[in-house]
Amino acid sequence: MKSKVLITGGSGLIGSRLTQKLIANNYDVVHLTRSKNSKHDIKTYEWNWGKKEIDENCLENINIIVHLAGAGIAEKPWTQKRKGTIVKSRVLTTRLLREVINKHKIKLNSFISASGIGVYGAITNEKVYREDDEAYNDFIGNCCKQWEKAADLFQDDTNVYKLRLGIVLDRNEGALPKMSSMIRKGLGSPLGPGNQYMPWVHIDDAVNAFMNTIENKINPGTYNVVSSQHCNNKEFTTAIGNALNRRIRLPNVPSFVIKFIYGELADILLEGSRVSNEKIKSQGFDFKYDLIEDALSEIYS
Repeated sequence: MKSKVLITGGSGLIGSRLTQKLIANNYDVVHLTRSKNSKHDIKTYEWNWGKKEIDENCLENINIIVHLAGAGIAEKPWTQKRKGTIVKSRVLTTRLLREVINKHKIKLNSFISASGIGVYGAITNEKVYREDDEAYNDFIGNCCKQWEKAADLFQDDTNVYKLRLGIVLDRNEGALPKMSSMIRKGLGSPLGPGNQYMPWVHIDDAVNAFMNTIENKINPGTYNVVSSQHCNNKEFTTAIGNALNRRIRLPNVPSFVIKFIYGELADILLEGSRVSNEKIKSQGFDFKYDLIEDALSEIYS
């Protein structure tokens, strides 16, 4: 048996697929969740980060933690309460794990945290952002900054990886089903100006990036996990339409309509910049799906 891996957020899109891959490769996997209703036939432990409660048995013989837990960024309007939940569900959970690790003097091989390309901010320009660029001073940028700072609490005694994910493309979960549903109905169109970039990654490549960190195939550090192809919203929408054999006939949805419907959340729908993946590729990581056409062809095949 290989290393024992604890996954938080194991029932989510990436967590579910990563769990399947780890089990197929003979890893021992356990989940730490808010409820014991797991999709997988594996041992599941509960925690309530708001009350700082955690079943500490989850850490027995653990070698690696993959921290994916966090409230959905785009699931609900960004009220002040929701924004607090988005940040706390990432930062406080990480701190709680660190406290329990310290309490039991557990030596981990690796602590692997999800993060997001939102760290570069909800802005649109022609700059190509890299891992050493500063976090942008807006809500989503500051959220990611705090998230990664919490992960750094593990740096003194273990390998720390922070994977900044783009939009993860999957047929059944995430942003793609919502977009494709509208396009299938003939109601799809670019949002706002349509020139905002949408850094993306196929679910298989996202999972493989986590596998590479688990297997120490890349050096500890921060990595952008996005495809090489820079697509803006108009190109992205058109590509989905082509994959579904649906022409995009409607004009762009005006920005003021998006802002009226979504409030501050509209920022991440109407803005976006290009992001480089050169760092992770320099470590030998290969993206199986580097073109949006290839990714969508696989997803809808």
